[in-house]
Amino acid sequence: MKRIILSALTIVAFASCKKLNDVLPDSTIPNNQEVTKPATEEDKKLLATLTITPVIYKTPVQVISTSVEGSKLNLAFNEKVHLLIDKDRYSSSWYIIFNEDYSGTALQGLDYTTVTQWGTTVKNWKSNNLNQFVKIVTDTTIAGKTVVNVKFERKFNFYKEYDSAEQAITQQTALEGKTETVKYVTRYEPDSDTTRFYNVTAKVIYKK
Repeated sequence: MKRIILSALTIVAFASCKKLNDVLPDSTIPNNQEVTKPATEEDKKLLATLTITPVIYKTPVQVISTSVEGSKLNLAFNEKVHLLIDKDRYSSSWYIIFNEDYSGTALQGLDYTTVTQWGTTVKNWKSNNLNQFVKIVTDTTIAGKTVVNVKFERKFNFYKEYDSAEQAITQQTALEGKTETVKYVTRYEPDSDTTRFYNVTAKVIYKK
């Protein structure tokens, strides 16, 4: 008798589970559904800033590679930058200023060469117009609003001729492992306020 009752209970439990599984899908949230997170105060502040100036976003440590050729000290600066820009201002601006300030660093006052977007090597000249940079441009979403995501790299070959190879090597040794800061400056053009810029400093380190 006990075996009959136990078997009947097992059948009822199995039938109940089957009905429950028939009613509920495998997942209550479709795989393609996007979950929108509420805008944080930081998001709101960032979006407000983007309407006024471009923002340099999460600047990594910049590496300057040093080498010596004869009596010439070479400082190869491979600049990596990530900007966020308001979508409307990106399309409506005449151009977007991006510039470097090397004041107070070992790079200040040195000669340099770089390659333009047209593939030509130039000396002691660089464009400060973001429209003339080789870059990657994509859209990204912040708190439900689409903004422009810009990433680029620029290579500058700074150099200085010394009186001897020994002097060049001495300076290279003095710079090894040294850290400094380079200031980056951005701005929309035209802008009703000609003094308005976004300023941020990036850490640079010298390595052989």
